Amino acid sequence: MRRVTRLVAALAAVAALLAVPGSVASAATHVSGKARDLAREVCEDMVGDAVVAAADQPLSTPQRGTWTASRYTCTYDFPDGRLTMSVDVYRSEKRARRAFAGARTMMRDGSRLFGIGQEAIQGRSSNMVVARKDNFLLVVDPTALGPGIDHDATAWSATRAVFDCW
Repeated sequence: MRRVTRLVAALAAVAALLAVPGSVASAATHVSGKARDLAREVCEDMVGDAVVAAADQPLSTPQRGTWTASRYTCTYDFPDGRLTMSVDVYRSEKRARRAFAGARTMMRDGSRLFGIGQEAIQGRSSNMVVARKDNFLLVVDPTALGPGIDHDATAWSATRAVFDCW
């Protein structure tokens, strides 16, 4: 019970950090053409293929992405849940580093991942991945996937595929 309570608290904290305007994770409102293209790669077919292969299930609907201010979010819907990936595009690398530091603090059970961007962590209990490269902050959230999908493998494969594109 204690572990579930900690997991819920950690997920709520990271979600709040990434959603609240004016927080450390609040991104710039202007995104250049090249940055927009890079952020949209979380919804590209190569990433989608990696997600589907790791989940070992077909998508129930095609992946879809949307912009909200300077955050691009792509959702992958499966018969057994949903994987959400978002990319915040910051005006500077310094702001992205601060956002990553805030996410790392909020994700109390995060383990550092090596070889992913310039810095990355993955929640041990949630399998959520937060990674930074330059002025981009990627969040891969497998928490809405059902029990029939390996959350860790799906989050890791999605993250790796994005960084293979970037």
